[in-house]
Amino acid sequence: MLPARVESYRSAWLDELCLSGEVVWGRPSLRLPIDEARPAARVPDRGGASPSRATPISLVGREDLAWWLAAARGESRPELPGPGPARDVFDCLRERGALFQSELITATGRLPVEVETGLWELVSRGLVAADGFQSLRSLLGARSRASGGRGHRRGLRRGVRGRRLGADGRWALLPAGACDVDRDELVEAVAEQLLARWGVVFRDLLLRESLAVSWRELLYAFRRLEARGSIRGGRFVTGFSGEQYALPGAVEALRRTRRMERSGQIVRLSAADPLNLVGILTPGPRVPAVRTREVVYCDGLPLASEQNVGDRAAEVPWGGSHFA
Repeated sequence: MLPARVESYRSAWLDELCLSGEVVWGRPSLRLPIDEARPAARVPDRGGASPSRATPISLVGREDLAWWLAAARGESRPELPGPGPARDVFDCLRERGALFQSELITATGRLPVEVETGLWELVSRGLVAADGFQSLRSLLGARSRASGGRGHRRGLRRGVRGRRLGADGRWALLPAGACDVDRDELVEAVAEQLLARWGVVFRDLLLRESLAVSWRELLYAFRRLEARGSIRGGRFVTGFSGEQYALPGAVEALRRTRRMERSGQIVRLSAADPLNLVGILTPGPRVPAVRTREVVYCDGLPLASEQNVGDRAAEVPWGGSHFA
């Protein structure tokens, strides 16, 4: 997603932000029951407690992590793993604090591949994260390394072929959500975050969000912000019922965009990108938010969904001239 959005993007930038402590990655959302008050407000969870590239991972400013965990999880807490490598790693981190992966291998007495599998299970459950984003890349490549047939030694010394100490940063437990935060302040912070993310917010837009905050609570927060003059309420996007709220700058941007002539600009985005709102804000079937698919926009309107991104195969058009 980031290379498509950031000019001359380099993956080292994300590593630097994480290692400096400015940004933390992890899984804030949990497998929660659907809220009866807003049955369509949750995205289907494609990440379980086993290694998977479909596990949803978020990037959060470290200073915002506590309240964002509270907003994403509510009163729920991650389920602890049963006996096995993941539980051994969890107990070790809980007792000894942040540790490098090589230290976890020694402390638990587990094989490197077992520690990698255990760490990924803990990541999938929303229990741990690491200092650097490279740690996540290393876990994603763990299966390919394990399938290479290279043996792993137990014991204290693995020689020059062992992993470099600290190459990927230290692992630690994610903190619990800020349970003592005032509920109104928490909901208002979520409302401001949604406005910063989308510019204009209404109920249907939250289909891509996973929050333990109800739309009713958000409405009260939006009304308070409107009363202070911070945001504007009104009808900014046609075709959707209910109240809508927007930042003043977003309203002006919408007006400018409406007056612009179409140039035929084509934009390709990963289907996992938050801007995959096909079937939510635009006509056509919804496109699953998976990394192996793309959505193609022409002047902001969806043209097609592409499967098998690597070889650009299987293009699926929507409506042809209807979107031209």
